[in-house]
Amino acid sequence: MDTEQEQRERAYKIWENEGRPDGQHDDHWRRAEQPHETTEQGAAEVTKANQHASDEFNGEGQKKTSPTDRPPSSVAPD
Repeated sequence: MDTEQEQRERAYKIWENEGRPDGQHDDHWRRAEQPHETTEQGAAEVTKANQHASDEFNGEGQKKTSPTDRPPSSVAPD
């Protein structure tokens, strides 16, 4: 059987993998009580989702445009 320290360490790892959110310690502790493999899989899925969201936010998930892909300027030439 797992010790309380091992459960505490799993809960801490879940918290870190989720970006250290405030106010979710009860959920992290409950998830740490689950079998270790399930917890690791859930943490990995959250980490992947967080990375995807971060990439999208930072523009890394967007198509790179070339100078010819830009819309025409609204300024008329002189």
